[in-house]
Amino acid sequence: MIHTNLLQKDTLMKINLLIVLLLLSFSVDAQKLDIVPINKKLYVYTTYHEYQGELVSANSMYLVTTKGVILFDTPWDQSQNQPLLDAIEKKHHQKVIRVYATHSHGDRAGGFGFFNAKGIPTYASKQTNDILKAEKKPMASNIIETGKTVQIGDGLFQVDYFGAGHTKDNVVVWFPQYKVLDGGCLVKSVETEGLGYIDEADLKAWPKTILAIKNKYKKINQVIAGHDDWKAHGALEKTLELLKRNKN
Repeated sequence: MIHTNLLQKDTLMKINLLIVLLLLSFSVDAQKLDIVPINKKLYVYTTYHEYQGELVSANSMYLVTTKGVILFDTPWDQSQNQPLLDAIEKKHHQKVIRVYATHSHGDRAGGFGFFNAKGIPTYASKQTNDILKAEKKPMASNIIETGKTVQIGDGLFQVDYFGAGHTKDNVVVWFPQYKVLDGGCLVKSVETEGLGYIDEADLKAWPKTILAIKNKYKKINQVIAGHDDWKAHGALEKTLELLKRNKN
């Protein structure tokens, strides 16, 4: 009888462990794609990717217009390309009609091959496309004209280049209707205590680039950092602080 009870307890423990493991796997899957509204038109979507043994978030954006949805950067986790399209269509009853990348790295332009195959126009700066070409990676089908305000339906945005920083080709996206800046990886999160990947960075130019952004946009309601938390204010200032620390 005692032996039977022990077997029952052992079986029960194994079943409980299996349930916990299944719940954990669902939790991880659920965290692959998060979509948070800034307002009814502008959204931040976050995907996750393992980097140096840790699960790291990448923040990107999309703009809902009367003509369709404009995507700014592709998912870092390429398995989330189709789920993102599906989620956008389900939520807004509209399709993605353009995709822009803020620089050449995989967390920004990594999905170009997927979106090109879907027939969705992709956009990047000439610098970014040149890098992608040299690295034999899928390129954008169109070149961005930086500094020009683009209107699509009722949506407005402007892709600007202020100089090198995280990479030599990093651009930012300004949404003038809402005074929101998509900083991409050029801008670090307030919660971050390091500059992250800097193998391709121009550490001398980076502070000048951030200061040029601050000088151009006198009033900013929200800055979206490329990684980690994006909701806290002060991301531009934190980026300058981190760069100063690195210099010292």
